[in-house]
Amino acid sequence: MDYGLNVKAFLKRLPCSTMSGHQKFLSVAALIAKGDLTVQVQTNEVQSKWLKSALSVRYNPALYVRAQAAGWVDSIPDKVGTFVLTQTGIDHLLALPTLKTEISTGELRKSGSLVVVNRKATHTFDKYLRSIFASAKTEVLVADAWVDDTTFDNVLDVAPKSIPFRLIYAEARGNFHQRATRFATEFQKFQFKRYKPLHDRFIVVSDKGYMLGPSIKDAASNSPALVVELPAKETRLLRSFFDELWQEAKIVREYPDSSGR
Repeated sequence: MDYGLNVKAFLKRLPCSTMSGHQKFLSVAALIAKGDLTVQVQTNEVQSKWLKSALSVRYNPALYVRAQAAGWVDSIPDKVGTFVLTQTGIDHLLALPTLKTEISTGELRKSGSLVVVNRKATHTFDKYLRSIFASAKTEVLVADAWVDDTTFDNVLDVAPKSIPFRLIYAEARGNFHQRATRFATEFQKFQFKRYKPLHDRFIVVSDKGYMLGPSIKDAASNSPALVVELPAKETRLLRSFFDELWQEAKIVREYPDSSGR
């Protein structure tokens, strides 16, 4: 992020047309603070910098409340309308403009609904997925046959904390269950269940579905990774399918050992 730009130039580098109102609030606040987590920002400063022509929406005080609920800003006690950015907020903002950047490097190619990520381009794949999860507005659904504890910090932690988040898996490795439990402490609408027959991998983020070739934890590590973006009708079917799996899935009461048994 280049915090030295003026407001118009800064916003032009973000996917404003697909961002929620409180994501736009976060972006303007981050520019004012220049990404510094110690700088105190006032809501009236955000309002004064608000460019409706670039943001396509009027400023609304409720956006501050939503940004707080998402965990992107923290209010300052005894200072009404004053806040600081959180690391979660900065990480979320950094995840937003990923796709255009990664396409320009050649590590990620996109044609129509198909995305191809080169072999060994693991960081690029993680950034691409982070941009998807960061765009969530209503819900996040993840079905992944093989999971481990790295998934949370590498990919999932940019999802807004204020929306429902459900994950289904078949087999877990490492300290997944302990990490998932800790994740749920902060992301209080996060739930996870095990559905042992699960084989495929897919996600639904708000109204957009994606079929994943590899598991999220090691995508593009040893082979190229494929992602197919689904249109609305197929996404509705995929979401319904997820709900069916969720009903059959079980909450894990006892943690397996690190081998997944």
